Order: sequence, then structure tokens, then C-alpha cells
Amino acid sequence: MANTSTHKVISAKDAGNGGTVYLTSCDAWTPDVAIAELLEKDDESWRLAFANRLHEVVEPNLVNARENTLGLAELAA
Repeated sequence: MANTSTHKVISAKDAGNGGTVYLTSCDAWTPDVAIAELLEKDDESWRLAFANRLHEVVEPNLVNARENTLGLAELAA
């Protein structure tokens, strides 16, 4: 069963094409929110600080997300 608690993912705009991308747990950017890193409250600030130092994206921010039934990230309404 999926965890219904709300987490966060880091979303940003790709500096090259302006598309939305999400930060993964291996510090890569992906357009697929399903493989984004689901963050616990304790990790939000330092992961966002990390994302803000990267030059391949602009405007990183925290977005509400949750774990789906497969254990992957999905955006929360």
C-alpha cells in the first residue's frame, strides 16, 4: 500500500530548453516525476540548497508530492 503522507520533490526549469525537470536521489535531473527523489521534511532545505547551486537548471523549488502504489513519486493535488 502506498504511503499517503505528503512529501516534497524538487522541481526546476531546464536552463537549456525551459522544460520542467525534477531532482533524483543520484543528483541528476529528469523530466519524469516518477523517478524524482521524495524528500522528508528534514532533507528539504539542504537538498534545495544543493539544487540552487547547479547551473543546468533555474528556479528550483519544492513541490508537494506523494508516493504512489508502486513506490514512485507523483505530484500531489
